[in-house]
Amino acid sequence: MFNGIISALTRWLFPPRCVLDAGPASRFDLADHLVASLQSVSAQPHCSRCAVNLPTNGVCPACLQHPPAFDRVLSAYFLDDTLKTLLHRMKYGRGDLAITRLLSSLAIEPLQQQASDAMALIPIPLHAERYRKRGFNQSAFLARDWGRAFDLPVREDVLVRTQDTGQLAGQARKQRQRLMQGAFCLADDNIDLPPIVALVDDVLTTGSTADAAATALKAANPDLVVEIWTAVRTPMIK
Repeated sequence: MFNGIISALTRWLFPPRCVLDAGPASRFDLADHLVASLQSVSAQPHCSRCAVNLPTNGVCPACLQHPPAFDRVLSAYFLDDTLKTLLHRMKYGRGDLAITRLLSSLAIEPLQQQASDAMALIPIPLHAERYRKRGFNQSAFLARDWGRAFDLPVREDVLVRTQDTGQLAGQARKQRQRLMQGAFCLADDNIDLPPIVALVDDVLTTGSTADAAATALKAANPDLVVEIWTAVRTPMIK
């Protein structure tokens, strides 16, 4: 109760401001009209496997032709200009925790609306060299935050990124897939995992990273159910 009073008093004395335009905000540190404009994935027709937008609910042609290693994607929102700006600032703002925390908070409710049986969260790891340069892994931050929100253990001891694939933004699907082949391995061949896990990342674009990580997990346990949780899903251009 005391913490709640302190929190309310702090917000009254220092009302939240939008991180993009410094204008007034209420529930999140993002202008209300921008929050209202976000497109929830669960509220729109999408692929039941990779969550890409579709005219009607079902499985997209890409997943039918080449089923991914993962079983299901849970994403909060489809990418738009607002989220594109937030993602850019998060990734290239030297670990902007305020932006990462905002994206995490925005995603929690939409993710809660999508029933999941995941028993542990596994953040997508960075390669050691990239982590050294960046000093921050947004996927690990999201996993820890969502782990607290959903009361799930976070397993950062599971996957290792063995290849520094460089910057994937702007790469075509086939190029991404080629770069990501064998990019992950298990930290320990005898690692113990629950039957259903969720890989956590900030955004799903082509699904190449998620597929490579899920492939590494299922190589050790083909019966493992692997979900992908992301804050953002890149939509298919209509």
